Amino acid sequence: MMNFLPIIYDDEMLYSVISRYKQMCGMVSKQALEADIFNHRRNMNTSVLFPQEINMVVKNFPPNSQVTVREVIIKQTLYPFYTAFLSEQRSDEIYRGMAEGYGKGFANLLGIAGSKIKTNDYLKFCPQCLRDDMEILGESYWRRLHQIPGALYCIKHQIPLRNSKIVITDSRVDFHCADEEVCSGEEVKDWYSPKTKDLNLTYIQNASFLLNENQKRKDLSFIINFYIDQLRDKGLASKRGSVCIKELLEAFVEFYPSEYLDLMQSSIDVDKETNWVRLFIRNNNKNRSPLRHLLFMQFLGIDVKELFEAETVTGKQTIQKKRTPRLELNKKRNEWLRLIENNPGASRSELKNIGKGIHTWIYVNDRDWYDKVTPRAKTRKKREETIDWDKRDNECLLLAKKAVETLLKTEGKPIRIMPSNIRREIGVKRWFLHKKLVKTRTFLKEVTEDLESYRIRKIRWAIDELKKQEGSITTYKVQLKAGFGGSNKESKQLIRKVLKMVASVKEKSTIETRLESEDEYG
Repeated sequence: MMNFLPIIYDDEMLYSVISRYKQMCGMVSKQALEADIFNHRRNMNTSVLFPQEINMVVKNFPPNSQVTVREVIIKQTLYPFYTAFLSEQRSDEIYRGMAEGYGKGFANLLGIAGSKIKTNDYLKFCPQCLRDDMEILGESYWRRLHQIPGALYCIKHQIPLRNSKIVITDSRVDFHCADEEVCSGEEVKDWYSPKTKDLNLTYIQNASFLLNENQKRKDLSFIINFYIDQLRDKGLASKRGSVCIKELLEAFVEFYPSEYLDLMQSSIDVDKETNWVRLFIRNNNKNRSPLRHLLFMQFLGIDVKELFEAETVTGKQTIQKKRTPRLELNKKRNEWLRLIENNPGASRSELKNIGKGIHTWIYVNDRDWYDKVTPRAKTRKKREETIDWDKRDNECLLLAKKAVETLLKTEGKPIRIMPSNIRREIGVKRWFLHKKLVKTRTFLKEVTEDLESYRIRKIRWAIDELKKQEGSITTYKVQLKAGFGGSNKESKQLIRKVLKMVASVKEKSTIETRLESEDEYG
């Protein structure tokens, strides 16, 4: 159980609260922190953005704490943002997952795993917020709004946000406070255009509403119908609700500069059938990123509040079929059959292009018959590879080599050369270990240090550091400097072995005498 609960600041992340508690208690060990927060349980899901098992965390708050599980999830996590456009049922499922623990598939439930909109790789901060906090509070903290995907500015100070040194894409994260040590570096110049700044500040303002004010939920079908109503009002959809897709795309790319859409991970190729705007307004059950919902509403010129306050929508209006005379029906069927006969092997889409008028008539008025007689494509086109793996492999190999060089040159206690540490240095996710990155995986395997080699490197470093202090070098001192602890017998033997190896001829007899003395007196 926690000894006390730090004051929870406005918009502060749960991760930040725990980090400050760790620092206030003077804890060095992550295991000691887990004992207070998670009852000694190991391998906990300590996701920075989407913490789980919050029930357990709140139970371990001090007895006098009035903070509830709901308050933590709503006010100290990104739950309100990522569930804003999901149904009540899905939102409740995610809420229970965060409260009780959901497991490895939590990102799938949120719709993040397969999304083109990726979360930030690093925790972000505002330099001015940091300075103000230090002056007023004596400490700073991590804010939720700064971590929203697509947030380029601090809404309060209207200056660009910066990346901290804290990588949040690794599952084994440690807890770090927002201080000058991890929030350092050169000041970022505001190189964004005035148009980008205005667009982004409006986007963040709407995101802030989702985080701090909105708790209502609408089904996706309601949301899509709401969009169609708005498009109809702007002349971008027919009275019956059919979207004028060409005009919509033209208006959308005119409203948003391409540079801004790139920054928002939402670029558009208007000539591509599968660009995201085309798919966005289809009434299907696929998740859509909150970022793109906000982009679309901003384009429509409506405040996000309007959607959640709307009670009724119209959307698409169904067309009532008129009874078709039998003579006309037979005539149309014969035309369609001749078209199929004259174009053997043609797919449905090809037949549609060849006989546009007759296809539309048959499809609308005689759908069941159309499905029976119209051939389907026997083989689908092989899906094109969207990633050039050979090119990516070469790029990743170069990054890995540079990372190894950096790790070996890092001042202070040596860091073990292994895939997870190499990834942390680069700041990438687990895709870096993809099986198609053959050269990179081979290199990582070759450079990975076995445990004994790493220990020897740490011992050599400790010896060099002790030499600089111009004092006597003992096994015990090397043990403490290298971080092995004083009672590890295996490390003692290894240290003595290394001491003999690195000693010069002149030093050898002195060191051997000292080692014999250590044996004699324990």
